[in-house]
Amino acid sequence: MAETIIEFPIRRYRHGQVEETLDRVAVEEPLQIRLGGEPFQVLMRLPGWEKELAVGFLYTEGIVQNLSEIITIHFCGTATDPLLLPNVVDVTLTEAALARRGRRHLEVAYSSCSLCAKEAVSEICQKVPRIASTLKVSAATLLDLMGRLKEAQTTFIETGCTHAVALTTQDGQTFLHAEDIGRHNAMDKVIGRALMQHLDLSQMIALLSGRISFEMALKAARAGIPILAAVSAPTSMALNLAQELNLTLVGFARHDRLNTYTHPQRVVDLGG
Repeated sequence: MAETIIEFPIRRYRHGQVEETLDRVAVEEPLQIRLGGEPFQVLMRLPGWEKELAVGFLYTEGIVQNLSEIITIHFCGTATDPLLLPNVVDVTLTEAALARRGRRHLEVAYSSCSLCAKEAVSEICQKVPRIASTLKVSAATLLDLMGRLKEAQTTFIETGCTHAVALTTQDGQTFLHAEDIGRHNAMDKVIGRALMQHLDLSQMIALLSGRISFEMALKAARAGIPILAAVSAPTSMALNLAQELNLTLVGFARHDRLNTYTHPQRVVDLGG
């Protein structure tokens, strides 16, 4: 298993006293995604779940529409290509998926093409279908599930340096969670794992350890996940996108409280 935590010598100041000690630090390494042997994307990430990260990234970026468009996927030395270096995932896609490569990172392109937020959301909504799932959950159950996410953040507890995302069924029987230095990577890892396990994303809830940004809402919407809950707040663009795509956003879900921002009908205590 890849090393995810290292010890690093530091000088610690506490109450006027200085001591030399070791601190536990989360490992950050690059992962290169190749398509048919050609470099495509480099992600800075916490080691682990490399195939899941690649699958989730390609899916939530709109490059693959389902798992059948991935012909093969190899990580590092398991690949047949002797030129593959460590920390490389090589993916072979169908021709249809390869043709979508030019449409990735829509949200990055918007920042440099003079589109306003309203226009950006409008353009995305023409490409991403509205979420049709009627999944519902009680506020109490949602808060219990958020508590499980907090308990699962073992790397964060040791290092204070990672984000966490979970995908869970309403009853909590299926609970996938991942930590990473990047919240986007953690989201892609759990979505990739769910796809590889052939789980129904329309019947799952996504839980975040941080805020709900536009990009995180977009990844959830592209995956067809109906409820996205976080311990912190959503941004205005995340709210605009969620409202248009029928995505339920829940913020400040911690302890005994939460706020439902969009489509509250899925949280039965608040919207039916």
